Amino acid sequence: MTLLCAHMPQWAFWENTDGQATLTVKRNGEDLIAHEQSDPAKLAQSIKPALRRRLDLFGRAAAEVLAHTLAGTDNPRIVFCSRHGNIERTVKLLHQVATDEALSPADFSMSVHNAFIGVASINWSITASHTAISAGDDTLIAAMTETLAQLATDPRPVVLCFVDLPLPDIYQDHIEQSDTGMALAIRFDPHDKAGSGTDNLFGFANLAPEERNTLLPGKAFDQAKAMVELLSSRTERINIVGKTTAWTLSRHD
Repeated sequence: MTLLCAHMPQWAFWENTDGQATLTVKRNGEDLIAHEQSDPAKLAQSIKPALRRRLDLFGRAAAEVLAHTLAGTDNPRIVFCSRHGNIERTVKLLHQVATDEALSPADFSMSVHNAFIGVASINWSITASHTAISAGDDTLIAAMTETLAQLATDPRPVVLCFVDLPLPDIYQDHIEQSDTGMALAIRFDPHDKAGSGTDNLFGFANLAPEERNTLLPGKAFDQAKAMVELLSSRTERINIVGKTTAWTLSRHD
C-alpha cells in the first residue's frame, strides 16, 4: 500500500442534468463552499472573447472549472482527461465526410483531444506541461494516478481537469451512459508546501491487488461525484476503483 499526501485547496464541479446546471466551488482560503445555479450560456467568462468563441459547451464547462483552480499568475501543470473528448465535433466531422461536405477547419482543430488545453494555455499564459488522458471508465482514476505521480516526482502544483458530456443520440443504442454532463477541476499542491498546515490535506493509499479484487470498478461519472462528496466534507473516506488499480482517499485535516 502506497500512501501519498496532497493539499487540494481549490476545486470546482459543474454538473448539468436535463438543462438544470449547477456549479460548486471551493476557493483557497475560504471555509465556505459556494453552490449556485449555472447558466451554460454564461460559462467561461474568464476566457478572452476571441478564444471563447472557439469553445462549445465541452470547452466552456472545462474552462469554467479550471479557472477556479488557478492562483494568480502561477504556472501549474495540467492533467486533462475525458472519456470521449469533444465527441459532438467529431460526429459532426464524420457526418461531413459521409455526405461529401467541406470539413469545418474550426471543428477539425478543436476536435483534437487536448485542443481545449491549448486554448487554456494561451488564455492564462500557462507554459508548464500538460497531459491528456482517455481510458474509458478508468479515465478519472488514470488521471488521478498520473497527477499523484507527477506531484511525487516534482513538488509543483498540478491541476486535474475532467470533463465529459452525454454522447450524441446516434450512440444511444450502443452504449449505456448517464444523461448528466459534468466537469471537475482539482488543484493538487504538495503536502509540505510552506504555510499549508493541515488544511485541505488528503491521503491517497494505493490498494494491493488482493484488496482491489474485492471491490467493483466504478464509472468515471460516479467516481467524480464521490470525490466531490469527499472534498465537500460530507464523507471521510472513499474508494476510487478501476479495472487495473484502486485508491482509497481520506481526509487528513
